[in-house]
Amino acid sequence: MCPSPDVILRCHGIPFLSQSFDHFCHLWYIYEHKDTWRSTVGERIPETEAIVDRDLAEYYSRLGKKYMKIPCKRVLYKIKAKGIDEGWALDVGTGPGIFPISIVKAYPRLRFICIDISPAMVAVASGNANELGLGGLIDFQVGSAYHLPCSDKSMDMVTCINTLHHLQDPIAFFNEVNRVLKEGGHFVIVDFHRDTSRVAVWFFNLLWKWVITRNGLGSESFMESVRSSYSVSECRAFLEQSAMKRWVLYTRSLEMWIESA
Repeated sequence: MCPSPDVILRCHGIPFLSQSFDHFCHLWYIYEHKDTWRSTVGERIPETEAIVDRDLAEYYSRLGKKYMKIPCKRVLYKIKAKGIDEGWALDVGTGPGIFPISIVKAYPRLRFICIDISPAMVAVASGNANELGLGGLIDFQVGSAYHLPCSDKSMDMVTCINTLHHLQDPIAFFNEVNRVLKEGGHFVIVDFHRDTSRVAVWFFNLLWKWVITRNGLGSESFMESVRSSYSVSECRAFLEQSAMKRWVLYTRSLEMWIESA
């Protein structure tokens, strides 16, 4: 669970640099891709292992609580724009539950089912929700992105934040999202894309290693996540081959966003 660079800059009291950095990444991305949409980055290096250590899960939970407030607001903004304030939602790859908890706090008429393949993360997420008195609104389960625990056409919304790079078969996942969503249902999927600016990756890796993790536990996880992420063209191809038809794909600095149109 890695927040974007502008989030770190804002959390450390320099929001004007946050906005400048975001514009810089966008312009640099255009420059690097001015001749071709295809990236010149290296081959994808898969990152599939689930977190099994409870202490590590608790550590990422603490990082999420500190640094994910702004990413949560971005997702909430998208949800509000889509007019979703009640019904059933599914969060895939929920980790410590930071995003669904923030969404339910804002929209208490939403009911969430949240899955993660890590029992340690599910236990931590359940504890986080119970601490806030939200355990009755969010059901955390161990589950797979390839076999979503929902009946056909039953969900009003599906979210998936910083999880796509863990999946070896994104098409199968996209097909499952299409299966469980109601007609007119919405989805918000966010992840890194490894064809982003190399300067931005270098800069944020320094922030991640020396400001956030202080070269300790999880200090290599940002680069591992970027290397295992999909490029924009790869993800577009997966979407085009999937059953999902109403989607838009765009980038924001290091992030790739996929939303229902």
